[in-house]
Amino acid sequence: MKKTLLSILSLSLTAGLMAQSSTNIIPSTAVDFAVKKSPIADGSEIISGPVATQSSVRTLSSDVIGTTVYDLQTNGTSQRRIFNHSDGTISATWTMDNGSTPYTNRGAGYNYYNGTSWGANPTTKVETTRNGWPALTAGSGTEIIVSHSGSGGLTLNKRSTKGTGAWTESIIPSFATPTGYDVLWPRAVVGGANDSTLHVISIIRSSATGGPAYKGLTNALVYYRSKDLGVTWDIRDSILPGLDSSVFTNISADAYSIDANGDVIAFSTFNSWGDVLVYKSTDNGDTWARTIVSDFPITKYRIDDGSDFNNDGIIDTIRSCDGSGSIVIDQNDKVHIFYGIVRVLDSDTTDDGTSYFPGTNGLDYWNEDFGVDSTQTITGMLDLNSDGTLGIVTGGTLPSYQVGLSSMPTAGVAANNTIYLAYSSLNESYDNGSQNYRHIYLMKSNDGGATWSDPENYTPDFAFDLYESVYPSMAKRVDGNIHIVYQRDFAPGHSISGDEDPAAFNDIVYLKIDTVLAEPISSINEISNDFAVNLFPNPTTDILNVRIISNSNKTEKITIDLVDALGRTVSSFGENFNGNSGTFTMNVSAIENGVYFVRMESESGIVTKSFVKK
Repeated sequence: MKKTLLSILSLSLTAGLMAQSSTNIIPSTAVDFAVKKSPIADGSEIISGPVATQSSVRTLSSDVIGTTVYDLQTNGTSQRRIFNHSDGTISATWTMDNGSTPYTNRGAGYNYYNGTSWGANPTTKVETTRNGWPALTAGSGTEIIVSHSGSGGLTLNKRSTKGTGAWTESIIPSFATPTGYDVLWPRAVVGGANDSTLHVISIIRSSATGGPAYKGLTNALVYYRSKDLGVTWDIRDSILPGLDSSVFTNISADAYSIDANGDVIAFSTFNSWGDVLVYKSTDNGDTWARTIVSDFPITKYRIDDGSDFNNDGIIDTIRSCDGSGSIVIDQNDKVHIFYGIVRVLDSDTTDDGTSYFPGTNGLDYWNEDFGVDSTQTITGMLDLNSDGTLGIVTGGTLPSYQVGLSSMPTAGVAANNTIYLAYSSLNESYDNGSQNYRHIYLMKSNDGGATWSDPENYTPDFAFDLYESVYPSMAKRVDGNIHIVYQRDFAPGHSISGDEDPAAFNDIVYLKIDTVLAEPISSINEISNDFAVNLFPNPTTDILNVRIISNSNKTEKITIDLVDALGRTVSSFGENFNGNSGTFTMNVSAIENGVYFVRMESESGIVTKSFVKK
């Protein structure tokens, strides 16, 4: 009997066959061509049109813990947005705005799991002022959210009792903000003795468009430290050696991640046009050691310098990081780094921009055992039908997040030092007729990163097949379960940049994955192995033929649903199926033009196919 995510929030993680690299990974797609990078979003965006109404389908799952219309959770690397407390309670946050114009109510959405249930979906943000990009952490009984307002310094909200009580709000002091600079896109973590030190990294840039660089950097990555969880700050606006203007001209927004394990603190940078670096401190941030994870071939790259890195007169396409990465420190204080890959290009030295190849496939991994400039590709978008190509919907486009096909990694660690990795990847089996959907995949390593299990899809149910699953964030502490929050939307892409889809409500979903149960995840396969379905003609104007191809001799009833682009059931009926292949017809002439889905379910499984009504 199949099991679905609608009825089961706790899924089993298969032990899996351990492998150095995942099988069926193809280098790129047939549509892997260069596109221009969009401007970085900083929260100043406005809604370009009316907000689509919420669909009733969004109430089907009890694991939705919030909603947002502002659907860009990060420009690259996800913040740690979920915290698993040691007593079984959980805190979660995200950038939330439920349709104000121009996102005037944007700020940190917050929800809390008290050990039994999540609270009601929030309708107001944590901050008293307009904010975004919240990073969540906790320590010594204190719950902390650091976010940015888009002007001035970072906003700090904290309270001494998790899950309840008023937040106390303050601004993290900066020497730069009184002199015409803003502090943006923070990441925060608590470490030190008894979890009493708050560490923050963020970007300083000019408040004025095209304004003066900060210490020679258009975007400067800076470090803050407070040994009393935000009451006082002994380090502010610090640019560590190797992140200064002697090496970089710019550190990309949201292209960094931080973690802590007691006095061991580490953070990594994930520039697409610079080195991937890791900084590690074993004395709670007093001193730092720098290691090059991946050496970018151009030092101090500037936009429109061109990408001819070997000076042979030919503009080069360079394999690089896609700006989306994750860092985690394990129980032995070893640092692990994950990031998506793309190829980048700067062929036009007059356009004030660069290009990247969104069809690049692969997710790279590094740990301290590997040494300098030595990474491994451990996973990527999967060739699910093993035909040697990555299947993208015919005539379709790739949804734009300005990352590669497999990206948005996030990692956690169990008490036994098992490392868990989740990421979002394009899925070749599901599309809306013009773009493929991304799903959330999970892998693990039982040997400190030497080998990895094959990736498993953890959004395989019909309620999730036809949704976009992006921006996962995993709680670092993995107990009997892996705890993840992610953003779920019906349409691939988002409304803020890239595709610039119409603004609509997105769900913030909590996903709980059981690491103990022995039942293999293959039992949750929602694609039937007993029958396949073909729809024709597609597109159609009136008659749609549904061809069922059977590999079974069983007699069973198939429930058939016609579902529209908002997830609403247009019609539903049953067909007795005797195990033989056959064709039946549906008259769709009366329905409006658009993308629809035919969903067929039997005890053998579920098959969902899309078609276009013209």
